[in-house]
This record gives sequence, C-alpha cells and structure tokens, in this order.
Amino acid sequence: MNDLHCEYWLDPLCIWAFVGRDKLDRIREADEHCLDVELRIVPIFGSLEHRFTKGPWATGGIEGRIDATARVAREHGHPEVTGEVWRVDTPSSSWAPSIAIKAVQDMEREGEAPTGTCERYLRALQDRFFLGNENTARRSVQLDLARELDIDIEGMQRRLDDGRALAMLYEDFLDKERLGLRGSPSFVFDGGRTILYGNFAYGVLRETIAQLLAGGDTGATAC
Repeated sequence: MNDLHCEYWLDPLCIWAFVGRDKLDRIREADEHCLDVELRIVPIFGSLEHRFTKGPWATGGIEGRIDATARVAREHGHPEVTGEVWRVDTPSSSWAPSIAIKAVQDMEREGEAPTGTCERYLRALQDRFFLGNENTARRSVQLDLARELDIDIEGMQRRLDDGRALAMLYEDFLDKERLGLRGSPSFVFDGGRTILYGNFAYGVLRETIAQLLAGGDTGATAC
C-alpha cells in the first residue's frame, strides 16, 4: 500500500519537467511503495506566440529558447536534447498536449486504460517533443503516440471532442490558482501544506518525503 500521496504538477513542454522526472524515478527506485503520485497539469505556455513576442522569451527569441533547452538538458544528463523543435515546428500552446493527457487520464480513471497509462503517455509526449523534435501540440502526433501505446483512439477522441478533457484541464487550472503554484514542475504534498517547486536537489525531495512519512511537520516550502 502506498503511504504518501503526492500531486506532481507539470507543463508537458517544460524542459525542467522533462529533466525533473529523473528525481521521481530515483524516489521510486529507492522505495517504490512510499509514494502515490497523481499527475496534474499546470500549462504555463498558454500562448507561445505571446511568450515569444511580448513575454519572457521575447528577448532571446527562438534561438534563445533552443540554447536554453539544450543547456538545461545537458546540465542534467540529457545531452541528446537539442531544442531544435522550437525552430523546426514551434508549438502554439501547451494546452493542446495537456488536453490529450487529461483525456487519457480520464480513460484510466474510468477503467478504459490500465493503471499507469497516463504517465506512460505523458512521458511518450515529452520524449517525442524533446528527443524527437516533433510538435506534440498537433493532434496527429498525439493520436499516433496513443496508437503506439495501444490506447483506445475512439475513447480518447470522444473525450477531446465532447469537452470533457478540456473541463478536466480547467479544473487543474483552478486548483493551481487555489494552491498558488508558481510553475512547472511542482511537487505538492498534504493538500498544499508542503510544496517543492522548480529546480531543487534530489536530496531535498527525498528528505521532504522522509519527513512526511515520519510524521514531521515540514510546513510550506518553495524551492
């Protein structure tokens, strides 16, 4: 039985979330039964055109994003990531792959997909974006990946077409606002009393989990 519930919040186009999943893997390898992980979406790249023209990436532009993506990946053990996707097929919004993730998550919750399918799909989307340099905001890419993972396409499309997946993403957005989450990735424990955000050392995550499992009062943190 899992002992500690954790909400893992991320944006599927965030390089920090891509490299940050290594921390989650290490925790699971250390003790696969100590953590019950619920995936949540905090889509911070709602409009990438706005981000590149008027937002925080306006100064560096596409080349700056390519360099930053490759640098972060290289510094965290992923030299194979080039960031070229930002040049060859720039996505318009991370809300598009996020909605696809929520559709698969609902299928898993309804018993139409095996346990763990949503996380496998999320990781496949991340790999296709950062390693394959493919625009995962495109519905064709999302559905191709679903087929490769033997996810029922009809069930997925039904949730995309009837607005159910979009509604689930909006609920994540409301909870993100309520919790005051700053961005991707974020680990949320105990209903928001303990929050770890951004690029922090693996030891911080491990110690936080150990404290919570031991019944320690870690309070709310932002790393």
